[in-house]
Amino acid sequence: MSKRVKSLIVKELSGELRSAESCVVVGLEGLDVATTTEFRSDLRQKGVRVRVLKNRVATHAMKEVGWEGVGDMFSGMSAVAFGEGGAVAASKCLVDWERKLKDKLKIRGGWVEGRIVGVEDVRILATIPDRKTLLSMIAAAVAAPMSGIASVVGEMISGVARAVGAAAEKAEKGE
Repeated sequence: MSKRVKSLIVKELSGELRSAESCVVVGLEGLDVATTTEFRSDLRQKGVRVRVLKNRVATHAMKEVGWEGVGDMFSGMSAVAFGEGGAVAASKCLVDWERKLKDKLKIRGGWVEGRIVGVEDVRILATIPDRKTLLSMIAAAVAAPMSGIASVVGEMISGVARAVGAAAEKAEKGE
């Protein structure tokens, strides 16, 4: 590959990484074409993009973005994953695929929130609920006190109504 082509690839990848703001690096060893196609297709459907790269090209792109330590994670057959859902979405998908493919896919680490993360950090990220789930959890937490308040106010009103009803009955009986 010529220097010109490599520089264009570095420039393109750098732009993608800057917009993604995070990535996960994986090692791919011994994957057949069918499995690789299924792997990429599944990640693409989940909004995660995978780029298999030459190690030197990846290292140069990481340096250009300012993620210099990430370049050290590239050795052997490597790929970088990033996407719309950030590191959490990529981590979830890759941890699932790592379990499925066992020795053929190895998570090496990544870049999240301005720092290098290791394998364990990526696995921890995979346990975090996705954005949609978190938003529904927040909505439920906000709605719970409101429904409690509505219940208390409803009970107070029905209590007042019972007291007024009892007072009215007492007044009718002439007591």
